[in-house]
Amino acid sequence: MTSIQEKTGRRIPAAKTLLLAVLLCLAPQAFAAITSITPSGGTNGTEELLSIDLPEGFIVTDAEQDGSAFLLENTVVPVKAAVRLYGTGKFSSAEAALTDVLGRFRAQGETESFVWRNQDCALASFSGSIGGLVSGYALAAERPQAQGFVVLLSWAAAQHARDCTNFMLSFLDSLNIDFGSFYSPGPVSEYVYPSEGASVPVTLSIGGRSIRTELKEIDAEAAEGLIEREYKVLCHYQQSELWQEAWQRYYRMIFRDSFNRLQRASFDIYNALAPYCTDETDLAQKLLTWTQGFSYERKQTASDFANLPSMLLGGGSDCDSRAMLLGVLLKNMNMETVMFVSAEFSHALAGFVSTHPGHSFTVGDKEFLMGETTAAGVTWGMIAKDMDDQGKWITVEFP
Repeated sequence: MTSIQEKTGRRIPAAKTLLLAVLLCLAPQAFAAITSITPSGGTNGTEELLSIDLPEGFIVTDAEQDGSAFLLENTVVPVKAAVRLYGTGKFSSAEAALTDVLGRFRAQGETESFVWRNQDCALASFSGSIGGLVSGYALAAERPQAQGFVVLLSWAAAQHARDCTNFMLSFLDSLNIDFGSFYSPGPVSEYVYPSEGASVPVTLSIGGRSIRTELKEIDAEAAEGLIEREYKVLCHYQQSELWQEAWQRYYRMIFRDSFNRLQRASFDIYNALAPYCTDETDLAQKLLTWTQGFSYERKQTASDFANLPSMLLGGGSDCDSRAMLLGVLLKNMNMETVMFVSAEFSHALAGFVSTHPGHSFTVGDKEFLMGETTAAGVTWGMIAKDMDDQGKWITVEFP
């Protein structure tokens, strides 16, 4: 909570006393490590849209047989969590659902309501006792089409809670409740940095054309906050065998947060350039050439990653932020994209599906042309010979 206050001036509501009991009464049983949770209980095929892009290393220690509740424990970071799904008609509001959960734990948590994805949500922080003093955060979100509510809790022992704050908030922020939430800031990000507000004009010069677009005033600050939080989560995995998977999630979280922020810019760029391009690869090349002309600058932040809205406003960048920018813009233009990062080469490349000839890496059953964003004049499908080994690259796939 302290770090959020320091970063944004926003207050996560503090709980009073929390006497937390075990969420489920079944005997604990360890399950295999998981990377996402998809509770059952949806209708008309919507259950698969309710999911959590978990930080790496979680195992399920208990679960209801009907898939409506889970207890989780992380094997890398000393954090535990719970997920509970409530059906239609159980509660009238997210605050009521969250209050009920805290009440079942004999807790008196203070909550604050807000709107995310046009749905009612509530957020709380708490402290209490589960085999010792703990602190944590809780979120309740209404599911679309009046399907009920999902409630998430995450906590750590009091002596670890401060160091685990970003991890616990990232867990809550990785909730998806509908298709659009895979491409929009998460609920915690929306609470801290509300998307409503004034816009700022932006003028871009791409392919010899001046393109006018706009961003929200809050976008750069919000994107930076997300990046720095997720980098602190990533740092927990430096000595873990799950470091590659954690790296992939780090970039996925940035992609998710940035996609909607750059949607208007993506459409304006497409409308300005597409009529003058022979095909999608020609359009993608104009964007690649544009990013190659950016000022190369290492960010003076812990993450060393330039947020994408700031890049559109003229800020400096390096290889991974440029590759991410291309991925977000091209994906917004309905092109299939990935990102490749390499610890060995300390480098990042963009990739997109194209029928044009050139060097490509295979991901699944698709071939992705490589995009070098830091060498002027290099076209899609060109890569340095000493980097031509896909085994030394980590693929970051986007939704």
